[in-house]
Amino acid sequence: MESLVVLVTILFTIAIISGPIAIAIARIRTQTALGLMFKRILHGIFILMGTMVGGQWILIPSLPLFPRIVGVSSICLCYIGSRDEYFPQFRVLSSITKRINSLLERKGFKTIPVRNPIIENKPAVGPVAKWRNSGRSSGKDGHGPGGQH
Repeated sequence: MESLVVLVTILFTIAIISGPIAIAIARIRTQTALGLMFKRILHGIFILMGTMVGGQWILIPSLPLFPRIVGVSSICLCYIGSRDEYFPQFRVLSSITKRINSLLERKGFKTIPVRNPIIENKPAVGPVAKWRNSGRSSGKDGHGPGGQH
């Protein structure tokens, strides 16, 4: 019976801490390709564990509400961590903040500060290094109409 308690404690711990650890790993800046590879492997392990345990807590039909809430929060935090790692320019709240600011300016209230669109976690190597902020190709990198072979 004690081993079951230990197993459930380990699963709860994985579900609770894997999302914040994945978010923290996504915020680490890397300089080399080897460092980026190690970071993404470690990040993927935590995302995989958190998603699998969180999904397990959601899909078991006889569980009470608290484990289901832990499972939903684990999956949501793992999603945020993977979005921050692989899509750093995707910001849902910035478009909502812009709409709120335009509404507040029309009413004469103080606006909410918006974060500058800086790529914080852009790797120096790989295909992301060739992308521009506008999403267009320069034509000199082998992609797009100007750079096709």
